[in-house]
Amino acid sequence: MATATQTPVIFLPTLQRLGSTVDPTIDVQGIANAWDYHTYEGRDRVKRFLTNQLPKFSPSTLKLREDLVELQTPFEDLVWTQDYFTFDTTVGHASGIFRLVPLANGSWKGHMVFTNLEDLRGFPEKIRPSGNPEEIHGKSAEARKREQEHLDEEPSVIVVGGGQSGLDAAARLKALDVNVLIIERNERIGDNWRNRYAALCLRDPVWYDHTPYLPFPPNWPIYTPALKLADWLESYAHVFELKVWTSTRVVTVEPGTKGRKWSVKVVRGDGRERVFKVNHVVFALGISSDTVRMLNVPCREEFTGQVLHSSKHKGATDHLGKKVVVVDACTSAHDIRSDYADHSVDVMMVQRSCYAGAYGYPNKG
Repeated sequence: MATATQTPVIFLPTLQRLGSTVDPTIDVQGIANAWDYHTYEGRDRVKRFLTNQLPKFSPSTLKLREDLVELQTPFEDLVWTQDYFTFDTTVGHASGIFRLVPLANGSWKGHMVFTNLEDLRGFPEKIRPSGNPEEIHGKSAEARKREQEHLDEEPSVIVVGGGQSGLDAAARLKALDVNVLIIERNERIGDNWRNRYAALCLRDPVWYDHTPYLPFPPNWPIYTPALKLADWLESYAHVFELKVWTSTRVVTVEPGTKGRKWSVKVVRGDGRERVFKVNHVVFALGISSDTVRMLNVPCREEFTGQVLHSSKHKGATDHLGKKVVVVDACTSAHDIRSDYADHSVDVMMVQRSCYAGAYGYPNKG
């Protein structure tokens, strides 16, 4: 008999696991060094990373944001201090956040730390009004059209994917005066959210998802409905005049050699082809794919009802009066199960193994 491979479990630093308690009168006030995203876990790995990176970037002027230090208790047995800091490196200004958890001996131990490069030294963002008289008097429509089509100048960067990450990256690059083009296969910006099931909404609270230079307004929902986000992203691209080719697919991306540029071949919706030579290619394709994995359930061919993957699901009203089983228990499963329940559909959720789930809590810290 084959046995399933167990997935390693990362435990939360609960007070019980740490063998610790926290004095409710505690004085909380007393208690980006790489060019890529990395996650390191464990003292040895963190130490090795810091040993390799610190000499390259020479962090300095580290300052604790004492006004933002706070004690957080998301659950009764889960306590930590959350602290923010800023620092400078040889390439720019950076920020960081860290959490400390209490130990049984009364000391506090670092549980996690995140750092982020905020800006580049010597390359200020151009985010002030331009004062271009052609823009003021509305004479730039033709120039804008030529710029959008890249008739006079090749882009320096191509961003593949016009979702939120692609738009964010393009907006940042444009602010640094980098010529960037977004390639999006859908007909409209935001269609990656529009073309999903009706009950879809974000599971990250709004303050995690702000767009650069234009944050969501104060009355925005904490958990954004998919269609609302789709319209926001499309508006964002228009407001910042980001250059986007929709209904366009990337056919090939070939790396250059010996200093040569990347070769990117695209096909537009009308069949026109074009090959760009660019310095950089950014893949902003999200965390999912078009590959649908269906369960190989014994005797499935004998089942006379409908078997549907979540990517093909549209709404609970399609199955009124039916009995429904939702397999798995991640975010899409919960969205779809709740939608069925809201429409009085007899629904059951099934998952293969036990797991502990925790509700997110709306903490703006």
